[in-house]
Amino acid sequence: MIRAVLVDDEPPARVRMRQLLDAAGGVIVVGEAGSAVEARDLIRDTRPDLLFLDVEMPEVRGTALAASLPEPRPFIVFATAFESYALDAIAVDATDYLLKPVSRAKLAATLDRVRARLARQSDLERDVAAASAVQVQMWPGALPQIAGFDCAAASLPARGVGGDFYDAFAIGDATWAFLLGDASGKGMAAGLVASAVQARVNSAARFARFAPEALMASVDRDVYATTDGARYATAIYASLDAHTRALTIVNAGHPPVMVFDPGGATITRVHSTGPALGLIDAGVFASQTLTLPHGGVLVAYTDGVCEARDAQDEEFGDERLATMLTDGRRRSAAELCAGILDAVRAHRGARQDQDDVTALVVKAS
Repeated sequence: MIRAVLVDDEPPARVRMRQLLDAAGGVIVVGEAGSAVEARDLIRDTRPDLLFLDVEMPEVRGTALAASLPEPRPFIVFATAFESYALDAIAVDATDYLLKPVSRAKLAATLDRVRARLARQSDLERDVAAASAVQVQMWPGALPQIAGFDCAAASLPARGVGGDFYDAFAIGDATWAFLLGDASGKGMAAGLVASAVQARVNSAARFARFAPEALMASVDRDVYATTDGARYATAIYASLDAHTRALTIVNAGHPPVMVFDPGGATITRVHSTGPALGLIDAGVFASQTLTLPHGGVLVAYTDGVCEARDAQDEEFGDERLATMLTDGRRRSAAELCAGILDAVRAHRGARQDQDDVTALVVKAS
């Protein structure tokens, strides 16, 4: 059953289209709107498969509405009395363009086309679900237990397959590596880059035993060589000496790492020490070393946290995150991660289809 929304400023036109769809069968009208402004909320709330859209309407044209809809968006069929907007319809990737009065035969052909596309979409959704399951299996799940430390990470993909990634693993008797990153773009392509970067970092750290700066330079060359700069990833790589609590951090074009020191209740930010991985050939990377004091907390996060926007288009921001870190410093690492994701969800409100959100927390006992 195709779920459809009708948008037309003329009520008789909506009545006629509903009658045609009832006669065609296989379609349920889940909502109607008399303007593009009214339609935005309706589309967001009902998430239809198909949108029948007039072009000439008060305030906002149908073509402008179609162009503004976020992904994933419904299939769009323009139903209008004007031939002159056909090129505009092509520009917004409309499924069809019907001239009023709409005939039963043309509507039937349009619905057949929509059903075929929905079937292909279902196949793609199954592929995405399978890829998402594989990606989740590649993540470490619960982070390793390290004596004297409490570690956790959590991720909220915007789609089935995300560009965010994280990892944590031993690279020596008392040395541990932490990785968090964000591949450019979204969806399958970003997920492939994320998996490739994660695997390369893991191999270079565990087997080649590269120092952090050399490790990131090596991964940068590999990613650039395979994508020619078209795809890249920002990332945080940190090595931890569990005996001395020394942290060596490389920031490859990523949002700053926050390190909370309970002694003075201060937060140190480790900003970028090199370019994003794969963005340029032969990038140069530096590092910053600091000691995580007893009770200290490190938080790394992707830009889906600080750039999350609410209904008024206000960003979540890293100051809000810094306040959460200061106020929640006595919470466990897992509770801090969950709190960050919950706060971002609450800030987004109805606008949940934004970026992937990932956080990693390391606390020293």
